[in-house]
Amino acid sequence: MNPVKPSDELSSYLATQLEGSYDCLDRLVINAFYPMGQTGGGIRLWWRDWKGSEKGLSDAGMKAVAGDFGRRLKTWCQQHHIPFIDCHSGDEKHRIAESYLPQDPKFRGVFAVLVGRAPAPVWEVRHNPQGQIVNLGHRAPWPHVQHYYFQIIDPQWGHVMVRICGYPPFGAQVVLNGHEWVQRQARQHRHRVVQEGNCFVAGSNFKAIDLLSQQLLGDQLAGSLQAVCERWLYSACLCFGLSVEDQTRSRFRYKFSAWQLEYSRNLLFKDAQLMDQIYQKLLDRTRGPLDLKVLKTIFGVRHRQAKSKKQRPGRSEPEVSKEVQQIQTYDVTVFTIRWANLVLKLYDKGERVLRAEVKVLNTTALKTGKLLDKLPQMLARMQEMLVRFLAVVQAAHISFIDAGQFDSWAEPSQRGHRRLAGLDLNKARNRAVVQALVALSSAPEGFAVPQLAEQVRQRLGCSPEQYSTRRAAYDLAKARGKGLAQRLPGRCRYQCQPPQLRTLCAYVLLREEVLKPLLAGAKCDQLHDPPKQMAPLDQQYVLLHAQMHRTFQLLGLAA
Repeated sequence: MNPVKPSDELSSYLATQLEGSYDCLDRLVINAFYPMGQTGGGIRLWWRDWKGSEKGLSDAGMKAVAGDFGRRLKTWCQQHHIPFIDCHSGDEKHRIAESYLPQDPKFRGVFAVLVGRAPAPVWEVRHNPQGQIVNLGHRAPWPHVQHYYFQIIDPQWGHVMVRICGYPPFGAQVVLNGHEWVQRQARQHRHRVVQEGNCFVAGSNFKAIDLLSQQLLGDQLAGSLQAVCERWLYSACLCFGLSVEDQTRSRFRYKFSAWQLEYSRNLLFKDAQLMDQIYQKLLDRTRGPLDLKVLKTIFGVRHRQAKSKKQRPGRSEPEVSKEVQQIQTYDVTVFTIRWANLVLKLYDKGERVLRAEVKVLNTTALKTGKLLDKLPQMLARMQEMLVRFLAVVQAAHISFIDAGQFDSWAEPSQRGHRRLAGLDLNKARNRAVVQALVALSSAPEGFAVPQLAEQVRQRLGCSPEQYSTRRAAYDLAKARGKGLAQRLPGRCRYQCQPPQLRTLCAYVLLREEVLKPLLAGAKCDQLHDPPKQMAPLDQQYVLLHAQMHRTFQLLGLAA
């Protein structure tokens, strides 16, 4: 993890309009697993340590352990007057838990337990006629079994949720939020904080908050996370299925890995109206160049996350959307780009805060390892992705046109001893390559030649035989010869850097948003009656159409 917060081009460009900014680790999901319980042989050894023999190691024995877990937990909740709530499919458990949050600021411990069914790896034990175990493996598909969601108030991390399965080896997840840690630290140091949901807003001491956030992201983060997980897992959750004595006798100890992570950069603007204007212009200007195909508007929905969709295995196509969702008395516009298990977001929070967020749905996508000791590398990768995402957005937002550079694209180039043809933008294939490079610029890990080929085929409407990966490699070499793309060191993947991206975006905007609409309108002498309310850009198109028509008449081009 970089000890110094790196600057980004969008924040630098808007520096005079900002009152402050801070980076923060948001939602974390930690997987807790028993290493020996991941294999059939390990389960048998652990069962012998626990029970003294393999007697009772069967499907019925596993089910009995899960039943005892649920009965003991429910009885304990009734004795201590703790809500024990059955949830159904589609219930928002975090909303239900928030309604039971204790009002006493000194409260510590479990304040509610939610119960729901979810898929889980359950061991299936097969015996021969003599009663000997012949196979021990996971059931396929995973059955839906009871999971228990412990809602806990921790002195350092605030609201913590522990989800645990009642079946051995008692797999668990721990969900925390970095904003909760920063808030408690800020109040302990008497720094002013004003929080709206999962965000610090105007009125907070952003400089102090940023320093505390950097402290959270330090080398002690992995140890702090392991400490809070162990503080509650063994004594408050696992004890209902495996007593403390049984845990010691069977040497049951969890190991921890990161599964999901969120990291955000929050920009506080001096003026709310100015922020809204800048953000809306940013959305409108980047939607075309970055190839935002999906436009989704949702009103009257309180939660800000879109409905989950099934992900096809190996899917690498980006899912890009602009969502408008109403929260309380104002709308929140969410700019989302998803590349497989990596999600990049840009949206407004409160009245004056603009948040850029990197969300990792599965840390396998970071390719750094998943255990907690790899957290610094994971966060460093996410930080790099965030900075690059903001650079891409800023480059698409503030693009420029250099006519001389466009002319030079058509000239041949030399790469080593290889002479390459130029990029003649009068040819549809080269135009499709430029548009594909812009569309792939937001990929956090860069793009490969097959991805470029697929993007070009979509734009040309041709088959793989007509435009093969080999042709895409040649077109990419031409683009690299013009400095429009570069190869990532040590990898067969490529990226467009912000300086080149500005020129590419300028070309896409000029062709798609200026020339094509004007030429389409020039075909008819008179436009249809415009609607009563027109967008500013549409008003400008009408004026330009009239001026273009007069210019064509002077040039003798009009019919």
